[in-house]
Amino acid sequence: MTTDLNWKSKLRLELAELTKDQLIDKIVKQRAETYSKTGKRNVATAKNHERRCKTLLTEWSGVEFRRRRVEGRGDDVSVVEGVADIIPVNRDIIFAIESKKGEQLSLDHLMDKPSRALFTEWWHQVNYDTKILTDKTGIQRYPLLFFKPKPSWDWIAVAADCFDNNILRPKDGSKHDTCWFPHLRFDSFSKIGPVEYNISQSKKNPVMFPMELPDCVVCRWKTFADQVDPKTIFLD
Repeated sequence: MTTDLNWKSKLRLELAELTKDQLIDKIVKQRAETYSKTGKRNVATAKNHERRCKTLLTEWSGVEFRRRRVEGRGDDVSVVEGVADIIPVNRDIIFAIESKKGEQLSLDHLMDKPSRALFTEWWHQVNYDTKILTDKTGIQRYPLLFFKPKPSWDWIAVAADCFDNNILRPKDGSKHDTCWFPHLRFDSFSKIGPVEYNISQSKKNPVMFPMELPDCVVCRWKTFADQVDPKTIFLD
């Protein structure tokens, strides 16, 4: 207790000796260091989640997946490397894949304000990536979003069209005109019209892009992997 008081007293004396400008500089520096550490932690968390998703896809499909090598979504980079968080090493797939992990994810917010929810922002991003990939290659692609409702849960959202149009099929080869295993279907996106989010990856220079989002099927990754034939996601 005495040591603690001595430490606090010493800190007060040090701060008292600083001028106003010096004190402001010290506070700004401390905040910058805190934000830098937070940013690094966020990046590390995102990379860990991408590695987790890469492993899940590889184990399910028997085809090696990896994280993309470059950042950004510009036209001057390889389109697949530029827009997909995770891609197969030597194959081509029907999906543009994003992985997201955030503590502010709220199902209640999605139901209350679907056009402004965090999930919708993520869904907008993966659908914008899908649009770029489709436009650049001339091949129809679909969005696949990995996300975590809780830290230990692996869930995905995939365009409902993939099930409605029999693109994703069961491992037993049967045909269905809708999703055949336990899932949640969110069909409000097709009713609310275009939603607008920043596609520039910059808060200082945002580029807002409105687009209509497709309805989605939400499910546990394990259920999806147990039910869906991985061959149905490959184009070659």
